[in-house]
Amino acid sequence: MIRFRPGLRKPVSTLVRHVGCAAALLGVMLWAPNAYAYPMYDDGTGVGCVQCHTGFLGGNGPLHRQHRDNFGVTSCNLCHPSGAGSTPVYTFWSGAGGGLGCAGCHGQDYGETSVTAPHIGQPKATAYGLRQFHVAQGKTECGTSGCHAPGALGHPNPFPTLFGENVAPPYYNATYSNLTDPCSSTQEDLPFDLDAVGLDNDGDGAADYPADSDCAAPPTPTPTPSLAPTATPTPTVPFNCGAAPASGCIAPAKALLLVNEKTAGKEKLKVTLKKLQTTVTQSQFGSPVNLGGTAYKVCVYATGQLRGEYTVARAGETCSDQPCWSAKSDKGYKYKDKSTTADGILKINLSGGDAGKGTVVVVGKNNASPPTMPTGIAAALQNQTSATVQVLTSDASCFGVSLTSVKKADGSIFKAVMP
Repeated sequence: MIRFRPGLRKPVSTLVRHVGCAAALLGVMLWAPNAYAYPMYDDGTGVGCVQCHTGFLGGNGPLHRQHRDNFGVTSCNLCHPSGAGSTPVYTFWSGAGGGLGCAGCHGQDYGETSVTAPHIGQPKATAYGLRQFHVAQGKTECGTSGCHAPGALGHPNPFPTLFGENVAPPYYNATYSNLTDPCSSTQEDLPFDLDAVGLDNDGDGAADYPADSDCAAPPTPTPTPSLAPTATPTPTVPFNCGAAPASGCIAPAKALLLVNEKTAGKEKLKVTLKKLQTTVTQSQFGSPVNLGGTAYKVCVYATGQLRGEYTVARAGETCSDQPCWSAKSDKGYKYKDKSTTADGILKINLSGGDAGKGTVVVVGKNNASPPTMPTGIAAALQNQTSATVQVLTSDASCFGVSLTSVKKADGSIFKAVMP
């Protein structure tokens, strides 16, 4: 999502890596020689907004999962022209059942029609506020001083009066998503970026209540009396390893994958991702301490195909009379379960920090009774010359790397390292 940080002006090259949904979908057009704009997030060859905003690549990137699992977007045609994975992905138009493309969430319907083939004369949505935000960050080729000018590309002259922050975009509707309030950072914020602010929908430099004067204070909810108040756990949102590795995961400088299945009933797993190459905050690991919080998967691939996975979905639960998860100050989280009832996973260590400091470690032993660890993964990796291991979160960032230095792959033990 596009974020506004009061008092902060980062270069766009840094900012866009954290902008999330709105930027990844962006209605902004990027300049190209001898062409008036890129009207697409992705033209099918990786050209368009995707050049800066990669969080949807592979169908399982953090932004794609955020839209699908947290924003309740179930129709692929809200953004795609004809179902999942179809391209080009236009910023202003999409397939039947949606129709307004990315700008359905990140723009408004100003009654304009397209002048771009093959959509000439068809209704479109326009992200004037998003362009204005990018202009404020130095991307002047996108705004009124660049390729988008009044009277050009089918725009009216002058531009329409922009809707305020409080006017919901067309897709803020139960028909399309679970988003309803454009003034609510609680609804719009991404859990894995660096702030807790939602969209700057109107591009005026202020985002959501109370920062944007367009937004009224939300009503105070009236408590509902209950004869027997009880805490109802929120179920963990299910998610899966993709058929192919996810894109945009945070990579380490040093890594290990060990799958030891030499002795039945004593199988072992170890994944170590050290010296994460970007700054990692605690929020990028999710929130596993509270009930209904983040779930985790270890996904193992070879030749681009999923060969095995391990799952820990125990947010807020108890392991041997102690909380399974605990926070490590403000840097990360620790998981410990001596019974290894969650796919044989014994320990998880998630530690953030500055670039080169973060670490992700997962240790598994198949010592539960009955055994719970998935097996056959070492056999699936037999004779492989490389493998990819990723640690995915259900609602935050992902971490992983491709390992090309294979030390052993005999069908019972697979070991690969980096460097």
